[in-house]
Amino acid sequence: MVELLVVIAIIAALIGLLLPAVQGARESARRIQCGNNLYQLGRAIHLHHDINKRLPVTTTAAPSEGGRCGKGFYSWLAHVLPQIEETALHDSIDFSIGMMDQCNLSSASSYQALTISAGHPNARAAATRVSLFLCPSDGNGTRASDAVGSALTAPGSYAGNIGWVRGSTGIGGTSGPLGRHNGALPIANPRSPKAWHAEKISFKDFTDGLTNTALVAERRIASGEATSTPFGRFLPPGTPISLQSSCGGSAGVARSQPAWVPYCGNSGHGDVKFSLPHGRAWITGWTLAANLYMHVMPINDRNCHLYGGEDDGSNIVTPSSSHRGGVNVLFGDGHVQFVAEAIDMPAWWSIGSRDGGEAHRSGS
Repeated sequence: MVELLVVIAIIAALIGLLLPAVQGARESARRIQCGNNLYQLGRAIHLHHDINKRLPVTTTAAPSEGGRCGKGFYSWLAHVLPQIEETALHDSIDFSIGMMDQCNLSSASSYQALTISAGHPNARAAATRVSLFLCPSDGNGTRASDAVGSALTAPGSYAGNIGWVRGSTGIGGTSGPLGRHNGALPIANPRSPKAWHAEKISFKDFTDGLTNTALVAERRIASGEATSTPFGRFLPPGTPISLQSSCGGSAGVARSQPAWVPYCGNSGHGDVKFSLPHGRAWITGWTLAANLYMHVMPINDRNCHLYGGEDDGSNIVTPSSSHRGGVNVLFGDGHVQFVAEAIDMPAWWSIGSRDGGEAHRSGS
């Protein structure tokens, strides 16, 4: 009996030693799959560009047309469906109809309360899961949620790069306020065109070179549900900082890239209204769904919503993942690279801009 107990104890110890190794191998495989998804998305974006002579655009609003919502509120992901062998899903979407329930919006608060209901004409398409849009490391990828409305929209793990904050004064703080979107993927507001937007971007506009400019990165899907209390709704205790979106001030304020980091880093607890929609609907261009991101905060750090930026996508969404130490990033030339959290911040800011020479101008 004693010998049997000893053998059992040895086996248990061996299992305890092997389990982390097995889990590590599984996560390594999941990380590779995430990177492969991004590679396939890169091929799709290049095909879309070859066909349309421009990159897929995200629309952050929709015009009101005769009592209905006109074309708008679609993400870049919806536009590349034909290039990932999802033509039937693409053709089932009526792009002439706005992809949110509401469009006659007059204030920032009305943009914060948008939904996609089960009665929306594109509800079925919005709820369709696309495996290529999901990183297997993101545990929330298998759970439905009503965070974006009763349509129970399907989630997505990847966001497109829109560069720096509107009004940023650059890396060194010596340039004038950024008045034109300098990221990789185009963005537009069909209801109220914005001078900051660049609706038509092609690869010839990447003066910094395709190899040096980020195109798409991982962004964790919001997990958990709000906790209701007599004092309001809050994020569950222990919610990772990368899944929180806190108030980052007003959109368009002229701060340098380095100045935004401590400003957002000290912005307090996450706001339920802005945090829970992150990644919960791949189909929509709604700013709070976070299908676009910015190169501002360090990888896996907090997100910062900017009041007044709800209608134009001016929102500091930060790349994040469940992988240890960094995120997979797709670059303009189609290669995928695992970028470490410890990357030098001027380098991180620089690869977020399609313009040339930012790191050089900053003296780094």
